[in-house]
Amino acid sequence: MSTLTTSQPNNRAQKLALVVGYLALAGGVLFAYGKPATGYEIDIYGSTPIGFWLGVAIALLVAVFVTLYAPEGYVSLAGLSLGGGGIVAIAGLPLLRSYFYYGSGDGLTHLGWTRDLLDGSLSAFGLFYPGVHTSSLFIRGVANTTVPRSLLLIVLAYVVAYLVFIPLCVRSMTSHRGAMLLSGLAGLLVLPINHMGVNYMTPHPISDSILITPIIVYLLINYLTSPTDVFESRLPVSAVSAAFAVALGGLVLFHSQQAANLIILFITLSGVQLLYRSIRPDSAIASHRTMYGPTVFLIGSFMLWSIGRGRYESSVNAVLRELLSFLTGGAELGASTASQASSLTAIGGSIVELFLKLFGVSLVVAALAGLLMVTSLFGRLRDAPDTTALIKYFTIGLVVLIPYSLLFYIGTVSELFFRNAGLIMLFATILGSIALYRYVSGLSEIAPIGSVRAVLSVIIVAMLALSVVVVFPSPYIFQPNDQVSETQMSGYGFAFEHSTEETPIYGLRSGPWRYKHGALGVEGTPVSQHGRGIPGENLSALAGRTSNDRYVAVTEAAREREVEVYRSLRYSRENVSALDHQSGVSLVQTNGEFDLYHVAGSSPADGASATVANESRTAGANGTTPRAPPTNRSVFGNASTPSRTPTATATATPTTTATATATATATPTATPTTTDSESIFGIIDGSSNGTPTPTSGPTVGG
Repeated sequence: MSTLTTSQPNNRAQKLALVVGYLALAGGVLFAYGKPATGYEIDIYGSTPIGFWLGVAIALLVAVFVTLYAPEGYVSLAGLSLGGGGIVAIAGLPLLRSYFYYGSGDGLTHLGWTRDLLDGSLSAFGLFYPGVHTSSLFIRGVANTTVPRSLLLIVLAYVVAYLVFIPLCVRSMTSHRGAMLLSGLAGLLVLPINHMGVNYMTPHPISDSILITPIIVYLLINYLTSPTDVFESRLPVSAVSAAFAVALGGLVLFHSQQAANLIILFITLSGVQLLYRSIRPDSAIASHRTMYGPTVFLIGSFMLWSIGRGRYESSVNAVLRELLSFLTGGAELGASTASQASSLTAIGGSIVELFLKLFGVSLVVAALAGLLMVTSLFGRLRDAPDTTALIKYFTIGLVVLIPYSLLFYIGTVSELFFRNAGLIMLFATILGSIALYRYVSGLSEIAPIGSVRAVLSVIIVAMLALSVVVVFPSPYIFQPNDQVSETQMSGYGFAFEHSTEETPIYGLRSGPWRYKHGALGVEGTPVSQHGRGIPGENLSALAGRTSNDRYVAVTEAAREREVEVYRSLRYSRENVSALDHQSGVSLVQTNGEFDLYHVAGSSPADGASATVANESRTAGANGTTPRAPPTNRSVFGNASTPSRTPTATATATPTTTATATATATATPTATPTTTDSESIFGIIDGSSNGTPTPTSGPTVGG
């Protein structure tokens, strides 16, 4: 008898526990909502009030207890729902704590594209993966909210879809209720998120497409196994076939790589069906609906949308180039991972430590799935014919998909492997849950049921704890919080709107081009993806390094990131602080979280402009303007997000002793995207996380 389906005569304790759990969850949410973020937070976990974590911890503990101990019926489902609510509350922390936006890398470019779609400067057909952006605009219209907040809401909705459809997939595969309950608990681990190629909360099309893939898997299972639809006699296709087609077409619009992964899977399933129809015509697989139609439809949709697009062709060329280089002895396996390993060692970490933090729980679930796969391939599953057939489908599919994914673990494109690893962990969650149910059921026959339940509860709680701490990037995994504060964004926006191409803005690491996308949009906004980052060793003597004047933007987030997370690997506190004490370097804009410095060139032209507000400010004795005290409002006035279209700029000639007088100048017209491959300030790689960025166009990892 299964441990998870043994009824108990009295479930009053479980119901009381549920009341406590839901009240604790509600209280925790109110704690978080009542303490909104007042500025940038380097660690979302440490900055969230302890009352929230206490409430969520109680809710998750109750959820595991009730799900595993409650009798059959709505009580166990209520426990599972409580656990889902706890994970959704954690995933929604940026919303609960009133973050302006989340995602300082690719997320800012996606924010810019969404703004472009809203104001009509970009068509949905002009985006390679418009699914996330158009969905967020729908949410914006329904909820009457801002574009940044609508993006965070739609990403949270994808997490909800993942949590709901993982147990639905297992319920469609097997008649065992216990397997469904365990899959619901396994879904709470959100194992596809690995922060190497699949991120969370920041709008990231490949990550979001993986989170909604359980919907497609659910439709796939029902397409294969469902009897003839009652509408099939009236319509050319069945209802499930129509829904399946719509979902597949939608996935292509979310991300082409995920669509390509499913093409590989569907071709494999079609081959399995063809083989079984030839050698075992009486098997369950032979009786299932064929995958030929959906496979052709997905391939056709993929080709129709992708062929001829520059982004698709450049991505394919990059993979082929790295593969050819690897075969000829040029590229190495996991080159980007090796680069990160050396950086981790330099700041006191190790790749083994990071791997265990990110993939330790995944390894356990993958091992369970692997045991079930081995049994499916070489043994015999004593289960219903459809269940056995579906397990075999996914087993053979993974046998093909895993080696296919390993092809991407080469050279500079090795991040693509970790994207596919997210999809693999989705299927591992489904198969691992079924395997766990089989083994728990077997143990319950030879060991006391209470002991089995207790051990299982402890294991699941431990796995939940280890998974929750890696939902968001944090110093725990050597990454800074990806928060973008409103004060920080308004500072960048003001600087961009009141600067000229003749006096470019530089920054730390990859420079400020992502923020330019987020503030002004992508279309028609000239950016320089390379050469706008200043090496740390140059910060102490900037003036005169270039013939023309420059600006340097430094945020409080960057200061905390470099010192507290990256432990002064590239920039020390002394390097950054040197900007306040240099001759020829003037602080011309500040709002407490964003500082803009004017750097004099070696031969500045007469009237070289320095962007300042329409006010007089006296430079310090050493040629710099003293730092303003931290505040959530810009010293120039309202700290709200700037308008999309600049109208005029306020400029002044900076001096080291005189006041700055503002004058109006016309706004420069937009020019095509430019790329400075080299900078007189030094050559800096082109991404916020240290990963080199391609030079063509506004590159986004997707």
